[in-house]
Amino acid sequence: MIAIRDFTRSSSFRVGVLLTTLACIAIVLIVYFWRLTSSDLFISESNAAVNAKTNALITLYENLGIDAVKLAIAKDNGKHSLDGSTITSDYLRSFVALSKDEQVVAGNLSSIPLVLERHKGVSFDTAEIVITRPNSTTRKTLRQALVREVTLGEHVLYVGRGIDDLYSAQWFGKTFSWIIVVLLCTLSVLSFAIAVYVVNRINRMSQTADKIIKTGNLQERLEIDSNWDDLSSLSFVFNQMLDTIESSVNNIKSVTDSIAHDLRTPLSRLRNTLEKIEDNQLREDTTQEADNLLNMFNSLLRISGLETTNKKEGFCSTDVRAIVEDVVDLYHPLAEERDITLSSELNAVTMFADPNLLFQAVANVLDNAIKYSNEKSVVTVQLSTTASHVVIAVNDAGIGVGEHEIVNLERRFYRADGSRTSKGNGLGLSLVSAIVKLHDGHIWFVHDPLIKGHGLGVIFTFKR
Repeated sequence: MIAIRDFTRSSSFRVGVLLTTLACIAIVLIVYFWRLTSSDLFISESNAAVNAKTNALITLYENLGIDAVKLAIAKDNGKHSLDGSTITSDYLRSFVALSKDEQVVAGNLSSIPLVLERHKGVSFDTAEIVITRPNSTTRKTLRQALVREVTLGEHVLYVGRGIDDLYSAQWFGKTFSWIIVVLLCTLSVLSFAIAVYVVNRINRMSQTADKIIKTGNLQERLEIDSNWDDLSSLSFVFNQMLDTIESSVNNIKSVTDSIAHDLRTPLSRLRNTLEKIEDNQLREDTTQEADNLLNMFNSLLRISGLETTNKKEGFCSTDVRAIVEDVVDLYHPLAEERDITLSSELNAVTMFADPNLLFQAVANVLDNAIKYSNEKSVVTVQLSTTASHVVIAVNDAGIGVGEHEIVNLERRFYRADGSRTSKGNGLGLSLVSAIVKLHDGHIWFVHDPLIKGHGLGVIFTFKR
């Protein structure tokens, strides 16, 4: 049995989808930010600001002359930079200088910018320059700067802005974006990998538990191939629980088997003693009860042997149809005596099995079918195959059992309400179940298989 058949319905998958969706949204936002920083938008705005300031000063010069330009620069100097922020440091990005004969006569520089290298761009040019602020002897190198140099008569106007920090932010944005994208992709892959791992582990645990339930083999254990996750810890605890259960069940079986084995000899002696009773009717009744007790203990020991030893020495290639035919032939006289129609439909089937045990299993089921069927009733026996299984079905239209009782039919000593007045000890189907499990098969019970309103169907399935 697989606990999670549809992977998409598992909670692990849904968590994985949620994390992946959030990661994809984050990736889209990061890619947008990356494209924004890669598009030189901020640098273009800085270039536009430099051009606007330069054009404003040129216009002022053309209309009012150089003195108006000096006055405008003097008003801005020490107050505001080109981007409108208050000047608070000697190392601001923006600068304006008006020089004559290579001497600064106005602006926020103590000397004209020294151009070290010019960089040709697609939309605008940049340069590597050295500037010196007033009241400072420290020279600052701007590796990337936007510079406009305009001649205003005898004066030269320098307007510029350093964009090193913008290029650094651009590089940082690209690098950080790629790192985050890789981390988010890794997170998505890990979330799905963990989801698959959890689902597979749960299904393995479910299959092991289902195998224990179906076969009754308490020696099965969950496979533990790691020790870092919670499911491995759960598997370890589950295996410990199975150890305890197996020990308890084996102790109970041991006590039961010991009682059955120890009482069989005294009962045999008691039966021999009862044979000496002179009253024929009393002798017959008492010896019959002793035989019933002996059969019960023998059945218990037989079931215990099948369930615990798992011996398969008698297994061989077996003609199943011949075995089922022998069982049907054996019970034909009994069926005719009770006016019950016993029909069979048998296909040729060969499988690896113990012929004696298989005969006993089919015989027990057919005996019950005839025993609990009324006169003029019908019992059918079928032997067929599918692509993967051998199927033996014994169906009757007898008194049957209630649907709520079907789950208890394999229990030892269990007898359905309708069969309590008949002879039996409730061990027949338990023995059949043990034989079928020894053959790695399954036993199924069907209510009203012949659609008569009553009856019971018993089906064996064995892997081919």
